[in-house]
Amino acid sequence: MCGDIVKGLAALASTLAVFLLTAALMAWMAAKVAEHPGVPREVGALPPWFAGVPGTGGKMQERRAGGPAQLAALPQDAPAAAQAAAAVAPAAAYVDVAGGKVEIVLNEYEMKPNHVRVRSGTVTFVLRNEGRFAHNFHVAGPGVDVTAEKFSPGRTVHLEVALQEGEYKISCPLSNHDQRGMHGTLLATAKLAGK
Repeated sequence: MCGDIVKGLAALASTLAVFLLTAALMAWMAAKVAEHPGVPREVGALPPWFAGVPGTGGKMQERRAGGPAQLAALPQDAPAAAQAAAAVAPAAAYVDVAGGKVEIVLNEYEMKPNHVRVRSGTVTFVLRNEGRFAHNFHVAGPGVDVTAEKFSPGRTVHLEVALQEGEYKISCPLSNHDQRGMHGTLLATAKLAGK
């Protein structure tokens, strides 16, 4: 009888140990995935055909901005390089920010706007994470190398930086986000065009 109780307690203890180890491993994996998503895939809303929306005919819908609608103006036989240049051209336009506050939205794997022109001096970046993963923000250039701490989806953080005239790189250096397109250019100038 005593042997059966000991065997039962041993079985219960081993089951509990396996359960706790599994829970700890799952929590660790979830934290790593949130910190380093790293899997090359598109992000965003699920396509209608996946969600079971009727009338989609099982065909995949184009979800990316700059898809076929943007390239429709080019002839079908235009060289691929011309089509690629047409898709990239709008990204090179700079957004002029007259005040000392620059609002930037971070999402997988882009920041909007990603080409900004500001007056030199003290600038406050208002960073809003509208993505599904954590992001951070880095400014590097003449005399500046500043990083905002990592912040989770749905949060807004402020980062104040003193900028002298020159060109700065802005990016999200978390994991591989910069390599996947989360970067841009910030120009600090004494006088903005037309202002």
